[in-house]
Amino acid sequence: MAIGIIPSIFFYLLLSTWIVYVCFLSDPSKSPTAHYVTQTLPKSCLSFIGKILGPKAVHVIERAADKLLAILYLVIVLGSWSVVFTHCYSFIDRSKHVSSLHKYSGYVVFFVCIWSWHKARTTSPGFINERNISRFDNYPYDGFLFVNENCRTLGIRKLPRSKYDRFTNKHVARFDHFCGFIDNTVGEENYRFFLLFLIIHVGMCIYGTYVIASLFWGEIQDRDLLNAIFFNGITGEEVKADTWIVGNYLFMKYFALCAVLTLLSVMALVLGLFFAFHLYISACGMTTNEFFKWRQVKKWHVKATSKYSEAQKKDTSNKNRKLDNMAKENAIQRLTDDVDVGCVGPLGGGEQKHDNKTEPECNSEDDPGPFPTNIYHCGIIENFKEVIYPRSRRSDAIARFRASFNS
Repeated sequence: MAIGIIPSIFFYLLLSTWIVYVCFLSDPSKSPTAHYVTQTLPKSCLSFIGKILGPKAVHVIERAADKLLAILYLVIVLGSWSVVFTHCYSFIDRSKHVSSLHKYSGYVVFFVCIWSWHKARTTSPGFINERNISRFDNYPYDGFLFVNENCRTLGIRKLPRSKYDRFTNKHVARFDHFCGFIDNTVGEENYRFFLLFLIIHVGMCIYGTYVIASLFWGEIQDRDLLNAIFFNGITGEEVKADTWIVGNYLFMKYFALCAVLTLLSVMALVLGLFFAFHLYISACGMTTNEFFKWRQVKKWHVKATSKYSEAQKKDTSNKNRKLDNMAKENAIQRLTDDVDVGCVGPLGGGEQKHDNKTEPECNSEDDPGPFPTNIYHCGIIENFKEVIYPRSRRSDAIARFRASFNS
């Protein structure tokens, strides 16, 4: 019994970790495995299908793929809750260690969970067009990440912190990322609901883990399983109980609940870390899009500074030579060209495709100067105010929009 189940769980966790790392965390431009799994293999499969079924079938598959993560979310959540309603609730009725009130609170948690997903999925992120652009024009250009120019796809002015989103074919105010699990772009006006969605699901996972674990611990105590005698199903020999044996016994008897418990405990950690990341970038006055742009800028600055230092060791005649602001701005702008951004970083594509093999031009003898400042960092309290109460929803933005509309 212990030989088959525990290795299966370990293999499942190992495979899941590998899939998450390759498909979501790895950079396809640097990892051959990630590039093959996320780009080469899907393109080959679509090409094969296109040859057999035609281009229309490929188009249908591509549209369905955009909804795949949202469908996967519903399958996992509804499937897990069906297990809870059918197995966990009957377990609660038999248990003396878990209050029956958890049956009622479970319904509340379920409906709040689904509501938060629906709210994050259906709330507009803040789409910019010629008519409402004045309402979203609330940030200055920093001259590095964001400059005053027109969107090459839609032709409208690119507001600071905004970005064209190819999933919706619209320009999004204070663009954060596109989330496949809610099948919606996250931007200025729905970021607060995305954070609400995250914290509710973190709470749901922690709560579910606690209740199911309490049921199992009650079962162990009531039946004194840690002092029980078990029989080896293969040899028929008596086996004295220990934590490993009891864990295998519970897994065999309550397989569905144990699977849900494993899922909830793992997702509580994953979603908790993801929520913590968003709290961090919010406190720093950044979006996910801007976080990865600044990371690229930091890499460029470190490399440029290193080149300058190496050059000065060889030739001190140009010790005070500095990179002029225009060259510096052009280098950073080229480095941070718009790409599609998902939950865990750049996806590739977008309004401009960034060539990772091309480095921004920078004279190795030029001092890049101090690291640029994030002008959108207004202090932790003010940064969170902008999340909870977006600038585009405030009275001055509404008044400016009405004035421009009436004129």
